[in-house]
Amino acid sequence: MIDTILVSLAVTAGVIALAGVPLRCWQFASGQFRSQIPPHALARATFRLFAFLILVPNALAWTYAVYIVHHYYTCVGACAQEWAGTAIAIGMLGCAYVLFEGFLLTARYRPKPRRAAANR
Repeated sequence: MIDTILVSLAVTAGVIALAGVPLRCWQFASGQFRSQIPPHALARATFRLFAFLILVPNALAWTYAVYIVHHYYTCVGACAQEWAGTAIAIGMLGCAYVLFEGFLLTARYRPKPRRAAANR
């Protein structure tokens, strides 16, 4: 039962990622995240490094998922196992996309400034 829930969640995230990954790639390419990164050099360098390390597998998983879906729809003959390959590809894309969105949430997080002790 738990396995079915986890697989269905991964596939659902993968279906969302089919639209989300190209959007995030476009946002990175256009530089929309630059203003949201803290201004010090270490934060910018780590954001660039980890964004690249996470964005590339997302783009590869998206390309593979689109290829598998295309392959399924152009299959002629015995294609019974194609749905399993499609679910696996979209599930992998979903897992990679969830990690990517988690990275973006933590990378763009700015803690609220602390109040002075006298203002409490």
